[in-house]
Amino acid sequence: MQQQTLFDMDRPEHLGVAYGLGVDSTAALVGMVKQGIRPDFILFADVGAEKASTYAYLPIIQDYLARNNFPLVTVVKYVPVRSPYTTMEGNMVMNATVPGACFNRASCTMKWKIQPQDRWVRDNGKLLPGQIKKMIGFEAGEEYRKLRANDKAHQAANDSKYSYWYPLIEWGWDRDECAARIIEAGLPVPPKSACIFCPNTRPEELNDMTVDELGRIVRVEVVAEPYNRKISGLWRHPRKRDNRPGSITEYLVQQGMAFTHPDDLEFMQLNEACMKAKRGFTFDAPHREGQTLADLIGGCECAKLENHFHKKIIESLPLFNAAA
Repeated sequence: MQQQTLFDMDRPEHLGVAYGLGVDSTAALVGMVKQGIRPDFILFADVGAEKASTYAYLPIIQDYLARNNFPLVTVVKYVPVRSPYTTMEGNMVMNATVPGACFNRASCTMKWKIQPQDRWVRDNGKLLPGQIKKMIGFEAGEEYRKLRANDKAHQAANDSKYSYWYPLIEWGWDRDECAARIIEAGLPVPPKSACIFCPNTRPEELNDMTVDELGRIVRVEVVAEPYNRKISGLWRHPRKRDNRPGSITEYLVQQGMAFTHPDDLEFMQLNEACMKAKRGFTFDAPHREGQTLADLIGGCECAKLENHFHKKIIESLPLFNAAA
């Protein structure tokens, strides 16, 4: 099959790939290379909270794409304009909250993944006239995800601009077939791609995270705990069938797993323009009866939220002091 050229103005429809750096979307790219289906663009929405092993796969897939005359992956990010944080993690820590998925909402996907991709498409609109077919890497057996996505997230997007293509479902490729096709293409199988704060993280997946990544999970849970009235942590609620707690922090302590203490983690990147304007807010955590997650890990300054992130970090910025 003859490959289409990038941004062919005569095409009534352009093909884009929503790439997740995981097994499914990588297999979809391999299948597209095999069949000569060349996309116009490949976007990876980086929320700033993938595992280090996932980020390490990016240069591998870039090399593969270059060797096959495919467009390279373009990394896009959602960056708030008027907030002191620049990542989803910063949003959670600065606002003492957890991902919307913990409350069965798809807000993290819409805000941090879909919106930056849509913005990139809008910014490149002159190069992409007409409708765009977006490739989604749902595997065979995940037809329910396709239906749910079409009903919710994709309906919220500008559907006059998009149509959606699910090649793995069309080709009948399940997870095992996806892995086999990736190996057949001479590539290593990528690790599961998921935000480290995903509430659907399985206990065994924690073994593949670094001590800093586990520490970042603990920081989010510890800071948000005083404000969580309905859930225990990222895992929502304790689960009786396997005696799993609702908090990953509690699980790590129970299992004796090492993690970097939240107070020893490096401060997150901040939106310096926002800090220079001295925008921001402070608040004190409410009193909580009984043992807290902070107590469980031997105390934690950031759990107090007494400007540990709002004051200590902000005032440490040279430009903030210069503007004072």
